[in-house]
Amino acid sequence: MATALIHEIPASGPDSLMPVGNKLQDRINILRDVIDSKKTLMRNVGEEMKQLIEQKTQLILRELEAIWDEANKRMNQKKDEIYKEIEELNKHKAEMEKIFKKLNQIPCFDQINESIESVKRGMNIDIPYVNLKWKVNELRESINTLCTCEQRIVKFVEDIHIPLKSSFGDRGKLSDQICIPYGVAIDSIYGRIYVADLESDRVQIFSGNGEWIQSLEDEEIVGPENLLILSDSIFVQCPQKICKFNNSTFERESYNYLDHSLSGICTDNTYIFVGEWENIQLTVLTPELIEERRITLNTQFKGEDTLLQDISLARDVFYIAFTDTDYPIQAFSKQGTLIRCVVHKDLLDYSLSFCLDQQHNILVADTGTSEVKIFSNEGKLITKFGKEGSAPGEFTGLMGIAVDDLCSIVTVDEKEHNMIQFFSPL
Repeated sequence: MATALIHEIPASGPDSLMPVGNKLQDRINILRDVIDSKKTLMRNVGEEMKQLIEQKTQLILRELEAIWDEANKRMNQKKDEIYKEIEELNKHKAEMEKIFKKLNQIPCFDQINESIESVKRGMNIDIPYVNLKWKVNELRESINTLCTCEQRIVKFVEDIHIPLKSSFGDRGKLSDQICIPYGVAIDSIYGRIYVADLESDRVQIFSGNGEWIQSLEDEEIVGPENLLILSDSIFVQCPQKICKFNNSTFERESYNYLDHSLSGICTDNTYIFVGEWENIQLTVLTPELIEERRITLNTQFKGEDTLLQDISLARDVFYIAFTDTDYPIQAFSKQGTLIRCVVHKDLLDYSLSFCLDQQHNILVADTGTSEVKIFSNEGKLITKFGKEGSAPGEFTGLMGIAVDDLCSIVTVDEKEHNMIQFFSPL
């Protein structure tokens, strides 16, 4: 075999292989050029694909934004429709009240029927009775219109659905658990949820995704009920004490022991206002918890057992929740003068907590019916959601409610699991 290979070498020697080597080198160079051109082509294709993907992504984002804008537009149209229906309903109610007032001035409705029969017999009667028959027919039409409007409004309210975004929190005494939740607050800057644990004497802090961050525990926190986040401070309202903590270090900065029972806390970004449970008045504090003055709430709509339950503030108007009164929520000026009665007791069963959203709607945690009810600041029911049960989106013992800057709703409940529930905006 070796002899055969030797015989294949040209007799002229290695110099005769030079043309073959040159041809191989040329082919190698050609292959390199082909490979380089392929690489360039691939890079160009990659850039084109990248640009195409970016274009498609931007197109999809624009389409999603358009869909979102259209959804918001339709929702706003729905809101406008319901407000128009409510206005129409109020007009019909006013007309009915006028008609009933006129009817009540007639001594006896039997005389009306007798007069109408007299018309049939061709007898002479007073003209007002004939007009009254027309008024009765108008009244019937008004009643029918009123019933139709009410049915449409009820149907619209029932159709509104507030989707549940997330739920978390288990009952217990472990570091990330809650025994008895009471008040709840949202910090839109840090995206945190704060829950006052009445039994464990602490405030539990969670992220917006439900991850436990910190337990705020201090010897001055005893039976915490309500919370307020103002700038970089956390204010904890206990039965007879207000504590202030730093929202970054979670260290206590100050506290003030007050000589009366407290219930509810709010702010106008200058002063802190706390409700007095039995005295039906407000204590005004500086952010350093120095007591400035007290505001007496002048209302005739209270009884011997009426107590102040919760407070909130919007546009220099205090909204106060009371127990044992015909009007559980009333509005007051900053001087304590009653402006109006907002929500009648027929619309609420029993409430421990309420709050105001960015549109100054009133969101009430109705413990008695296991529902969240949303009213306008004039006291008109906009919608309600929830029912009694242990499943997500249901309630077994509503305790607290809060709303963030985007109008997302957070509730705390006495369930074994999913004690904290996060709902999408209305």
